[in-house]
Amino acid sequence: MRVISKPNISPIRTYVRCYSSFIAATKINFRNITRFIGTSSTDYDQKAHNKNLYTFSIHTHVQGSISKDDMVKLYNNKMVRHHTGRKIYDKLLSLAPLSRCPFCGVGTVTTLDHYLPEAKFPTFSVLPYNLVASCKDCNTGKLASYATTQNTQTLHPYYDNFTTEQWLFARVLQTSPVSIEFYVNPPTTWSQVDKDRVQSHFDNYKLDTRFSVEASNVLADLREGFILFHSSPMDIQQELHKEFMKYQSRYKNSWETALFQALYQSQWYCNRGCRL
Repeated sequence: MRVISKPNISPIRTYVRCYSSFIAATKINFRNITRFIGTSSTDYDQKAHNKNLYTFSIHTHVQGSISKDDMVKLYNNKMVRHHTGRKIYDKLLSLAPLSRCPFCGVGTVTTLDHYLPEAKFPTFSVLPYNLVASCKDCNTGKLASYATTQNTQTLHPYYDNFTTEQWLFARVLQTSPVSIEFYVNPPTTWSQVDKDRVQSHFDNYKLDTRFSVEASNVLADLREGFILFHSSPMDIQQELHKEFMKYQSRYKNSWETALFQALYQSQWYCNRGCRL
């Protein structure tokens, strides 16, 4: 998981810009609930800071004459497909460093994910704080799932920073060919809520499977290189340790950091497993 700075984009200006190109009668209906949207946006921001987004109730009616379907149309027709709202959409996409998906760190961002699903929480359909740059796999994999307890909330890239201490690890499985298993092991000093949340994030986004696929490609390349250059176990361990240090210096919880850490620490891999 990677952190993204919370967008410095006004929720009210975003909402107004999106509905401003509707015909007059429709525009009035959206304008009438502007204050409600503003209050709801502030409430979202406060609850996100306090890790309490799970307390919002699912709903289909938003406010006044505006329903879920109206908000879905506002997002799809006026934010995604209309040039005025699309400027904000593209700005939010650009916030992801190096265009990497903040939820997995693997995929390239191609879309915006509604952290609180639009189908269940339409009030936040065009709220910038609820729209996070995402890869297709993370966006479609989550679909309309949402947390109902504090402990099961996945990590929110704008509000959660779990990057300073390592919680993602891997272990080498003595198989032929060698394989890797990723797992979560948070620091013992963390609260139970934080421990459960990183586990929930790892499980909900199926990161073990996705990371294992990425690792298998790296393992195949490493094997060919070690065989080609007749590397000794000591050379192999030193090279793997350098790779671990390189990745750790950037992202303590990347799959690459966990992979190379597990590899250089495995005597079995360095002595024999790397050639299987």
